Amino acid sequence: MKDVLIVNSETEDLLDNFKIENDEELVIQKQSKKLTPKQKRLINEKNDLKKYCNKQGGFVHMFYVNKKLLFYDLDIDRANIARIIYLATYIDYNDRKENLLILHKKNNKVEHMTKKEIQQKLGLKRDAFLAFLSDMKKHNLIFEVEEKFYLNPKYFSKGENFYKNKEYVRIMINTTRYLYEHTTIRQHKTLSYVFQLIPYANWKLNILCKNPLEVDIGRLDKLSLKDICELLGLSTKQNSMYLFRDSLRKFHIKVDGHKYYLFAYSKVYAGEKTKDYYIINPLVIWGGNNTEEIREIINYCFFK
Repeated sequence: MKDVLIVNSETEDLLDNFKIENDEELVIQKQSKKLTPKQKRLINEKNDLKKYCNKQGGFVHMFYVNKKLLFYDLDIDRANIARIIYLATYIDYNDRKENLLILHKKNNKVEHMTKKEIQQKLGLKRDAFLAFLSDMKKHNLIFEVEEKFYLNPKYFSKGENFYKNKEYVRIMINTTRYLYEHTTIRQHKTLSYVFQLIPYANWKLNILCKNPLEVDIGRLDKLSLKDICELLGLSTKQNSMYLFRDSLRKFHIKVDGHKYYLFAYSKVYAGEKTKDYYIINPLVIWGGNNTEEIREIINYCFFK
């Protein structure tokens, strides 16, 4: 016979004791933990979010300062904002060769992107590309080490988010690439205006507002077209504002064969007053977690 004692490992209290035969085996079966409704909801949200992001080819984290135009403290050429965000979709994971610009080549082999390949990806002529590269190096957005090019992890990261105390948004890889690759060089500056507004996008719903961290949609202080133009330093003359708004609505992406706008606006009538507000498509950039909520916005506001 063998004695069996069951003891609480933390308190060392004896919970049970009994005997078994020498030829008997003791099998301990761990009871599965019953999840609360809240825990189940969080797990489902996490799984749905993973599927949502994977469908867009994954994502890159981009960090910014809340309620400040993107790269507000860097005096960089405005068109280069769209270009550096596009390049960010090619960085390596932060647990490998962190932020190295890479390409998947023959047999899916990962290799660093050469200067010539970066120029080809951006679709810029030689002088424009050299000006871009000089601008990015000057402001420490791109580093070159032994002919390899890295993006500054202060602004971009791929993989686990080590900067959870910072404001961030997910840059969806496939849709961002499609967006850039289907715009002309002359449109890069206009596209950059949209990206610059990211710090004003509500983290849950992507509505542009003055209080982007607000969770109650009814309390959002939404940005008007005039607010947006003033932030970007553009003319607030009515015709100029309408032309600018129309230029933003020319950008689109394609997902599953469907065409979606990058930028949408809605006008709400309340008695004699009207209120317009603006939304950036969450299929391109988004920082929230509730995919069910955001899919309704995508289908209602952006589907063409």
